[in-house]
Amino acid sequence: MLGVFAGLAVGFALFSELVGRLVADDGVVEAPWTFVIGFGPQLSAVVGGVVAVVLDTKLRRRREER
Repeated sequence: MLGVFAGLAVGFALFSELVGRLVADDGVVEAPWTFVIGFGPQLSAVVGGVVAVVLDTKLRRRREER
């Protein structure tokens, strides 16, 4: 769950703030960028969840080997 929330927070900060400000021309964002800005946080939340599961699996394997 932590990976999903961390990914979502990073996604909002990255896509909504950074990318949104970089691609906005005179306050208007073109059509392809609206999809990137809109779906970016959700995709980063999914990536964050996957990364968290992979890291947890690796840590558990290391603990079992010891």
